[in-house]
Amino acid sequence: MSPEATTVAEVLSSPWKIDGLTIKNRFVLSPMAVLQPTKDGHPSDQTIAFLTTRARGGAGLLIIGGGVATERGNQEAPFQPLMRFDRDDFIPGLKRMVDAVHAHDVPIFAQIFPSFGAMGVPAEGRPTLAASPKPVHMGAPRLPHGFYIPGGRTNPTPLEITKEDILKVQDQTVAAVRRAKAAGFDGIELGAHMRYLYSSFLSPRTNWRIDEYGGSAENRARILTDTVRAIRAEVGTDYPVGLRMSVNDHLPDGQGPEEFAETAAIIAKEGLGYIALTDGNYESMDNNLPSSSGSMLEHAEPQAFRAALPNTPLLLSSTYDPQQSADAIANGHGDGIMLARQLLADPEFPNKVLQGRLDEIVWCDHDNSCLRRLIFNVPVRCHKNPAMGREAVLGGVKEPVSVKLKRPVEAALIAATGSPTLMGIADKLASSKSKASKN
Repeated sequence: MSPEATTVAEVLSSPWKIDGLTIKNRFVLSPMAVLQPTKDGHPSDQTIAFLTTRARGGAGLLIIGGGVATERGNQEAPFQPLMRFDRDDFIPGLKRMVDAVHAHDVPIFAQIFPSFGAMGVPAEGRPTLAASPKPVHMGAPRLPHGFYIPGGRTNPTPLEITKEDILKVQDQTVAAVRRAKAAGFDGIELGAHMRYLYSSFLSPRTNWRIDEYGGSAENRARILTDTVRAIRAEVGTDYPVGLRMSVNDHLPDGQGPEEFAETAAIIAKEGLGYIALTDGNYESMDNNLPSSSGSMLEHAEPQAFRAALPNTPLLLSSTYDPQQSADAIANGHGDGIMLARQLLADPEFPNKVLQGRLDEIVWCDHDNSCLRRLIFNVPVRCHKNPAMGREAVLGGVKEPVSVKLKRPVEAALIAATGSPTLMGIADKLASSKSKASKN
C-alpha cells in the first residue's frame, strides 16, 4: 500500500500482490456455493453470469467456491451440484468460465478441497472420513441470525482416515490443481475451514491421532505441509497458492487464534501465497456468520496471525464496513477484504465504495435467507437483490420450465424456515420427541 494513501477509497483501491500476481484493489469475492453449475459439474451460463457481474462490480479478485478435487468428494457433498476438478474433461468448461472473467481484467482463483469430512453425506461402502471420529453437532444457541434447526442435528460420525487415504487424497488434490492451472485459473486456494477434511487435522478438538498426523502443531499441520510442498513442485514458486482456514473454534474445548496461527506458520514455510481467515465453524456458526462488521478484529484473530506470519498476506472475512476495512489494512492487520453475503446483496459494492457512492449501497441485512436456501439444496437467492442467482436469465438465457415450477414451493419453504414463531414451535416439538424417545 502506498504510504500516501489516506482516504478509505485510496486504501481500498491500492494494489497488492499474492506471489507473482498483482491485484488491483483490496476487494475479494469470497468463495460460496452459489454458482449453480450444471448437474454434471461444469460451469453453466448462470455460473459465468454471476461471476462476470461481480467482476464488473469492481472486485479485484474472484475466488470460486465448491471445487471438488475428488470423485468421492463430489459423491458425499451435502449440497449439489458442485464445480468439479477431478477429471480432465472438465478443463474446457472451466476455461470458458475463466476466459469470461479475464475479459473484465480480473483474476480468478479456484478453491480446491478433496472431501467434506465430517460434513459429508455417507453411503453404503462410502463412510465419511476425518482426522478423528468426531461428529458435527449444529443447533441452538450457536446458529446465525434467521437460521433454525429444530432440535439440532448431529451428523454421522466419520471414520479416521488412514495414511494410505491421506496420500491418495494428496495425489488427487495435486492433479486437481494441475487441471485448474491448465484451465487458466490465476491461482488456487486449499479449503481447510469449517469442519471439512483438512480442517479436522488442525485443532486438537477434532484431531486425537497418535501417529505422525496428530499431537504437536507440526504433526497436525503435516497433511497440509506435505500437500503444499507437492503443489509447489507442480506449479512453481510464482503461481498463487493460498489456504483458507478456520482461525478460532469458539468452543469451550476448542483452540484459539494463537494456536491456529502457530500451525499456519508451519504450513506457510512451504510457500503459501496468502491465508484467508475464517472465524468459527459449523458448531459455532453464530461466530462464522456474524450480523455485524468487525467481529474478527474484535476477537484479535488477524492480529494473532500477523504476529506469527508478518510477511504472509492475510484475507479478512466479516469486515465489510468500508472505514473499518480500510483501517484494518492501514494498521497492517490484513491485506485483502473478502466479501460474501454483501456481494450477493450488491455486486456493485466495490465500485460504490471506491467511487464514494456510499449512499447507493444495498446492504446485506443478515437475515440469511441465502443460507437457508443452501441448506435445503435449492438455488441460492438474495431477498435484497432479486437479480441474484438469475443473472443469466436476465441477460437473455432461457430458464428451464422445471425451475419456474419449483419457485413458489421454494419460496414458501424458505419463508417458513425463517419464521422464529414457526421454528420455535418446531423446536419444542423436536425436543419433546427426543425426550420421549429417551424415556
